[in-house]
Amino acid sequence: MTSSFDLTPEFLNAFMQRRTLLKGSVALAALAASGALPLDGGAQAAAPAKGGKLTLGVNAPAGFGPIDPHRMAGDFAVDLANHFTVFETLTRQANDGSLEMLLAESITPDDDTGTAWTIRIKKGVLFHDGREFTADDVIASIKRIREPGTTTGGHIGPVKSYEKGDDHTVRLILEAPRSWLPTGLSDPFSSMLPADFDPQKPIGTGPFKMGEIVQKESVTIIRFDKYHGTPAILDEVVLRPFEDPSALLNALQSGQIDIVNDVDASLVGEIEGNEDFKLYDSPTGRFFPIQMRTDVAPFSDARLRQALRLVLDREAVLNSVANGYAAVASDLYGRYDPNYNAQLIRDRDVEKAKALIEEAGLSGTELELVMYKDVATALVLSENAKEIGLNITVKQLDAAAFYNEEYFQRPFFGGDYYPSLPYFLVSALADAPNAGLDQVKWRDKEYLDLWLEAARTVDPDKLKQVMLKLQEILFERGAWIIPIFGNELAIYKKEIVGLPQFDQSGAGILRALSTIGFAG
Repeated sequence: MTSSFDLTPEFLNAFMQRRTLLKGSVALAALAASGALPLDGGAQAAAPAKGGKLTLGVNAPAGFGPIDPHRMAGDFAVDLANHFTVFETLTRQANDGSLEMLLAESITPDDDTGTAWTIRIKKGVLFHDGREFTADDVIASIKRIREPGTTTGGHIGPVKSYEKGDDHTVRLILEAPRSWLPTGLSDPFSSMLPADFDPQKPIGTGPFKMGEIVQKESVTIIRFDKYHGTPAILDEVVLRPFEDPSALLNALQSGQIDIVNDVDASLVGEIEGNEDFKLYDSPTGRFFPIQMRTDVAPFSDARLRQALRLVLDREAVLNSVANGYAAVASDLYGRYDPNYNAQLIRDRDVEKAKALIEEAGLSGTELELVMYKDVATALVLSENAKEIGLNITVKQLDAAAFYNEEYFQRPFFGGDYYPSLPYFLVSALADAPNAGLDQVKWRDKEYLDLWLEAARTVDPDKLKQVMLKLQEILFERGAWIIPIFGNELAIYKKEIVGLPQFDQSGAGILRALSTIGFAG
């Protein structure tokens, strides 16, 4: 497989960490459904008072590695720094999913091929050490993003040449078209760094600068008063990881932490009826697919893939797995992409699914579905499949066994986390030509040819039409089962104000750290 990504254990471990975070969201959903917490969609009546220290608790490993915003490190400290707190990108996805400029003033194509782009950056932006952010830093950052072992190099693709116009202008000549380059540069793992960046002494341009890191205990970020945008409300934010969910819950109840993104389901009842806390609940586009390898029988037969997607009871997954805190999906990703095809809706059709299985001669087929943690969804599918003459055995593995040398060999599996990203940023990993992960061995010629057409189509209206067709192909014969889009949920003290009413990213709490605070 030709890949734009270095599939190291650290890279795969990032999926594991993000899976843990959504597991906490489901637990919080159960908490809210039980009436344990006041439901708060994020609307805030009071304005936050300037200053104060906020402590964020997470259920995550306690060790911290180097703070490198271009590499998934497998610890939450990088996530904290990367989501527009310490580090920033040229562009970013707004809360509603639209693209907005951040460090860039503009990113424009020089022609209609999608290979030549001019980037103009804002003037007067300072790094945390007082140096100005310049074109040299843009060039160095993009070169670094393209290095082996980084996370988002595939969003940009190989660069033929870098041309510095002046201190605030860079021209990129790509080896292959990337009509969505401005979107590709919005990924949090595509942050802009000083040309001499040192992960041991990390500095960025964000509203917070790195403070003290106490191994296995805490990471602190401190307000940067010379920030180029609106300064942060809080003086500092402290991240505290807890490997034991019960210890995390105790810390919340005792006042040691102010916000928590993860509560184990088994401990939910212990804070039932406590009106000192509220529930943050925002729809997102993040998901956990069940995947089928298209180069291995019987999943090479599109009729089987389609039958499994038709028979799945998505409402059962929504209600029994996510406790209603999600939205039914129809096997397509990029929910908040401006060109997402919301008209393609997967209605359950048992009779059609059964007819497809009989037509393919697959009645009575035995299948093994290997899962990492997200077993409840798999069990719903297994039960549903009996209705169309399929027998699915669900096998659960722990992280070490799931992410081993057999990871890319399994024909039928699920448990990986995909964040709420625009269509092509997921596609670069999943189903593009030379996809970064290439888990399902997607080789559909019509789709891949259209994908390349999309890559060189910079006209927005024409690009939309190509993208709609790409999604139609995935809807009809794709290799992913995406049952639901999970909400982002968090528990926070009632004194905290300034949270957004909605943030599609799935990282709303982290993205809001510069705007939230304590009521005056």
